[in-house]
Amino acid sequence: MRKFIVVTVFFFNLCGVRAETSLPAATSPTKVVTDLYSAHSGKADPLQYPASKKLLRAYFEKGLLSLFLKDQSESQGEVGKLDFDPLYAAQDFEIKDFSVVLVAQQKDSAEVAASFKNMGRAKK
Repeated sequence: MRKFIVVTVFFFNLCGVRAETSLPAATSPTKVVTDLYSAHSGKADPLQYPASKKLLRAYFEKGLLSLFLKDQSESQGEVGKLDFDPLYAAQDFEIKDFSVVLVAQQKDSAEVAASFKNMGRAKK
């Protein structure tokens, strides 16, 4: 569990997933994260290339997005260097009881925690 939390926190910090002051005032930090997970809850995987090219621009820092898209493009539909789903830190998932909570908020950034059960195991 500790490894999962460390990997998730590292990934989101690396990706720059945060609420920025440039977002519209009506967009809360929890809504930003909830929207990203919601886009990922359908049958099609929005994190897979080429769908990810459009969606992830709204969530990830430009340099990291470029590396992520390059890896997906070069892997040509096969498993790339990132061999797990970055939102759930798992290769297989069956998500239930999803929630997002605001942990801390400052003037130009916020921290939120996503909690869910994946295949019956609680994750945060």
